[in-house]
Amino acid sequence: MVILLLSQCFSVVPVSGWNILRRSWISSLSPTMGEVFQEYPRFLDIPALFDSEFNTLCEGKGDLFMRRWEAVIIPQLTAVAVKEKHIASLTEGMDGLIDDERSYRMLQILTHLLPPIASSRCSVKSAITHLIDFVPTGTSISSLCTDDSESHPSPPHLLSIGSFRDPIRQYVIIGKNDKVIIPLDQDLTGAVDKLFKLFWVCNLAYPPQLSSVFSFLEYVYNIPLSTNRKSKVVDLISKMKMVK
Repeated sequence: MVILLLSQCFSVVPVSGWNILRRSWISSLSPTMGEVFQEYPRFLDIPALFDSEFNTLCEGKGDLFMRRWEAVIIPQLTAVAVKEKHIASLTEGMDGLIDDERSYRMLQILTHLLPPIASSRCSVKSAITHLIDFVPTGTSISSLCTDDSESHPSPPHLLSIGSFRDPIRQYVIIGKNDKVIIPLDQDLTGAVDKLFKLFWVCNLAYPPQLSSVFSFLEYVYNIPLSTNRKSKVVDLISKMKMVK
């Protein structure tokens, strides 16, 4: 899915010869995330490089999520969710939440409005864990990928070390299959932004449990929707646009 969209954006953006070689290697040989970062390790040290690489792929769209998520998308999603009986309760108490808690609540709402497809064998309740999960404060970053039992496909996702109100809370992107850990110095909105861009930079398939959610994020970035099952995404976008 991402491969096709990369070609749409890449074909209209002039890039340096170095970037052309990197993009050609990634798109034609489909290396694993671990192989990409072994070849280009600076992405692990400087996560801001995901921003510049994404802007190379889709010019002018790199800051749209940060600009639109809290200011535009959250209010519209809240207005839609209030009218949905099965999730209206999730919108209660929003005024008392801090920014990261509010963003997380909206991501939960998204997984209910755009639930996993049956073939993914994932419940709506557990879908959010394929985007962000939690470990206790004090968990060593180096210990996060030491579980050798992780043999099934596990796409990269966010991990919060500590709770949202923990003053030393930190987000990391973790890819257990490739034993990749990328510490982030950002709030949850910024962390989701980096995770989405990682999928594009590394040309990875979206998690099947969240294919519709990631397609919705494409809308936030003003990128053509990639999923074949986009009717629910389009319907949700239409409801949001009707919100006044």
